[in-house]
Amino acid sequence: MASIDKRGKVWRARVRIRGFAPKTRSFDTKAEAEQWAARIERQLLAGEDTCPDLASEMTLSEALERYAKEVTPTKKGAEQELRRIRAWQKRPLASLKLSLLTAAHFSEFKKERENEGKSANTIRLDLMLISAVFKKARKAWGMPYLKNPIAGVELPGGSKWRDRRLDEAEAQRFHRALAQQSDEMFKLIVTFALETAARLSEILRLRRTDLHVRRRIAILRDTKNGENRGVPLSKCAVEVVERALSLHDGERVFPMTRVQLYRSWRKLCDSARIENFRFHDLRHEATSRLLERGLTVMEVQRITGHKTLAMLLRYTQMYDNHVVARLDETEDSGAPSGWAPLESHGEEYGTAHQRPIATGLVSNVVMFPSCRRRL
Repeated sequence: MASIDKRGKVWRARVRIRGFAPKTRSFDTKAEAEQWAARIERQLLAGEDTCPDLASEMTLSEALERYAKEVTPTKKGAEQELRRIRAWQKRPLASLKLSLLTAAHFSEFKKERENEGKSANTIRLDLMLISAVFKKARKAWGMPYLKNPIAGVELPGGSKWRDRRLDEAEAQRFHRALAQQSDEMFKLIVTFALETAARLSEILRLRRTDLHVRRRIAILRDTKNGENRGVPLSKCAVEVVERALSLHDGERVFPMTRVQLYRSWRKLCDSARIENFRFHDLRHEATSRLLERGLTVMEVQRITGHKTLAMLLRYTQMYDNHVVARLDETEDSGAPSGWAPLESHGEEYGTAHQRPIATGLVSNVVMFPSCRRRL
């Protein structure tokens, strides 16, 4: 719908059609304003406004920068997303105007990333970021007519669940290499991750006020599930946090950045000659070991914070050999078939158990007696 009004010595024409940005222009005469408004109204109703004003001016890099300032800081994974944004801004596509970007551009990007050997999940996250930027531009930045080019791109499948665990030889090399690391805080973080199955973000956010050492509980706040949760601490985990706090006077228990940690992690894996092992795999490793130590699925869920039992039950496929060994032990002990009791894990999580988690693995890395049985 068009409106014409006089402002001082000029006539202003304004055209507003649902689904399009308002169009405004000033003229010397009323007749010129009416003619222009009628023409623009016909074009919009015919869907001919294919090159919107804002989208024809804003580049992808500029849109990403605005997104980084307005949206990214509100997310839990802000740090990771900001790194992804900076990587995008270095690419040639970032210099193009939003209105010129098509599905073909991003399909080609997808092929390039695949040729670079990037995982399906990494490529998917890259593309989903761009999709989120276009959606924000449509809904909040005055570009409701802007087409989202990602809608025409076949996204790679989501990440497959990883079941990467260290074998016996890798575990021995891992601990020898970890023992040789000079950064004690890094070693404490790795040990804490293995004891609690906590995520890296949860570990780095842990504060002094979140620890209840006498009760042997740590409160992990703002977790991936959006909830705070209390995590029972083993004796080894308690010794780890006490040692970490003795090294500094800050509020955070483990005052280390992700960049510092990932740098140390790469050095560790290189030194141990271990490939395709990520820090997050420590969560899988720790969860599997809790099950192998005889804790029930419900008890392990209490520690790991998995939202559903179905998610946790995936780990039961990872310790079939352990179950077979347990069956052999119960038969050899002469216990009645079918009800042989699991070994006791004590009143508190982390008390000593009768058998090492994996045969032949003895940790030399940790400086605490309670931790020596790990790995």
